[in-house]
Amino acid sequence: MIPQLAHFEIDPAYGRGTYRRRLRFVADARSVTAQVDDTHHSYWLVIEHDRARIAAIEAGFNRAPTDMCPGSVAGLQSLVGNSLDTGAAALMARLPQTANCTHLADLALWSMAQIDRSAVWDVEIPDQAEAPVWISITRDGTIVHRWHVAACRITAPARFAGRPLMSGFMRWASDAFQGDALLAATMLQRGLFVARGRQHVVDRAPPMPLANAAGMAGMCWAYSHDRRLGGMGSLGYVRDFTDGVEEETPPPHVARRLKNPGS
Repeated sequence: MIPQLAHFEIDPAYGRGTYRRRLRFVADARSVTAQVDDTHHSYWLVIEHDRARIAAIEAGFNRAPTDMCPGSVAGLQSLVGNSLDTGAAALMARLPQTANCTHLADLALWSMAQIDRSAVWDVEIPDQAEAPVWISITRDGTIVHRWHVAACRITAPARFAGRPLMSGFMRWASDAFQGDALLAATMLQRGLFVARGRQHVVDRAPPMPLANAAGMAGMCWAYSHDRRLGGMGSLGYVRDFTDGVEEETPPPHVARRLKNPGS
């Protein structure tokens, strides 16, 4: 059970399925377009640049867990004007948790890390009921990381055994990995964070007030300030991707970019 989701019932089917997340990045000379589809979200982002700085940024949700989530896209405008080679730490300083969606903030940083490259990343995380499981991330079909995990700690490969995958993850991962390996490790860890939500039934009627999730206060845009007090959970937004990811259709201008770079 996740303490922040204790106000939701346990899903009796948990333990027989798999969490999947697909991250698509399509780059051209002046932009990068990305979309993420997983069990609990579908969202997209477009960064336009002049080869030196971010000229414009746009984002949106195809599917979101709360009715407050769409308003979070405004926070990304703080990245406009930033140099493309600005470090991740400096960029994150411009994206405070209470003014942004943590998932869109991650996607913006991951897009900038791949500003000239198109790629499809796939995360696979079987339900962690009682037995340890193997979790993995691939880039264009090639495995980058495959970890055996139990209770959100790595048990194999041996060189990472005992390493935490929740609190403290970035401290050791930043020392252990660089470049695409660090990017992939971060994507996999974020996927694991979301995958835990499969333990609970979170999208049934009646809609759940965000204020009921006391442990989420201040964690992101939706759960901050008056939004947490007046916001509601979405209904019917969870998907079962055990048998494969089903990608949502974004707005037409974004769909064109994802299919035809430069359009």
